[in-house]
Amino acid sequence: MKFARQPDARIESRRIKTPIHMTAAILAAVLCLIALSGCLAGFDLPTPTPIPPTATVTQTPTSTATIIWFPATATFTPAPTIEISPTPDLRPSLGKVLLDDPFTDKTLWPVAQTNTGSVAYGRGELTLAVSAARGTLMSLREAPVLDDFYLQVEALPSLCRNEDMYGLLLRASSAQDYYRLLVTCSGRLRLERLKGGKVLPLQDWSQSGQIFPGGMLRTRLGVWAQGDNMHVFVNDVYQFTARDTVWDNGTLGLFARSAGDTPLTVSFSNLAVYQAGPAPQLSPAAPAAPNATLTRTPGPVKKP
Repeated sequence: MKFARQPDARIESRRIKTPIHMTAAILAAVLCLIALSGCLAGFDLPTPTPIPPTATVTQTPTSTATIIWFPATATFTPAPTIEISPTPDLRPSLGKVLLDDPFTDKTLWPVAQTNTGSVAYGRGELTLAVSAARGTLMSLREAPVLDDFYLQVEALPSLCRNEDMYGLLLRASSAQDYYRLLVTCSGRLRLERLKGGKVLPLQDWSQSGQIFPGGMLRTRLGVWAQGDNMHVFVNDVYQFTARDTVWDNGTLGLFARSAGDTPLTVSFSNLAVYQAGPAPQLSPAAPAAPNATLTRTPGPVKKP
């Protein structure tokens, strides 16, 4: 017969003591918290700084430009058509030939050989060679006596420097009475009147773009004389007009003068004299055209 085992009194006592220890520990902890809160009650705790609210960024919508697919363009107003007048031909109309001199008849032009230089015939030319310092040579044709005419002759200067000069004598009645057209080797022109040896300029020195400075090239000189008007041409290009009423007729002559100590030689050829035709008439200048204007058409305004 088995007997039931009796519980050990020590085990039971240990089981009973465990809850009491736990309860005591809890009570001790509560008492400590109460005591701590009582101690802290006597101190002023710092007030925490409030955190400001975060600013909310509000994004403003940007404006969208209106796209102009066909922008306005400048309207061009064309300039009025300018009618360009042709350059007037100032060369006078010519009549019949009055004189054609190839410089082969040695009785028509006086020749000379002096200390100043020489006037001599060449092959189809008359040459004036000045050898003396600042020397002057001239030769007057015997005939004919001319009143209204157009004259042209070719001149070929050589050994020609700066203000050395050569030219034509027009409507001459003596060695001291005539009109004189002067050409310098620097390319200048002058028309003057001599009366009793006294000189009066009718057209003072003017530069010509048709004369090659220094010589060595043929230059065609032309004079249209009618009444008191004289038009001067170089290589068929008009140069100027002069007026004078003193001499209305006379013979022709050739001229050369050295301006310094060096010699000067000029050869003249192909002399021709024509009956003077009507004087050239200048057309009035065309009025200037107004300037073209540029008109701009305003475009639409862009919306914001």
